[in-house]
Amino acid sequence: MTYSCDTTAISEITGRPVSRWSEEWQRECEARAVLKMSKAGRDSFFNGTKDENGKSIERGIITLRVAKAAETLKELMQRPNTSPIR
Repeated sequence: MTYSCDTTAISEITGRPVSRWSEEWQRECEARAVLKMSKAGRDSFFNGTKDENGKSIERGIITLRVAKAAETLKELMQRPNTSPIR
């Protein structure tokens, strides 16, 4: 059986073809998904959530990944070509 699925896409950030299996494409898609979230959703995504006693309910991306990775994602989200609508 043969599949004819195109595995490249045009990056909305760079305008050049990129593999849909690459980390570059993953980061771009993640940035668009986070931009679609509400402000409160983005805050809990990055910082996590706590209960009324201050106990952590969910860890945020800053805790789960190194802080540098979270900053890289925020920088990608701030680029003018990163569109939240796809």
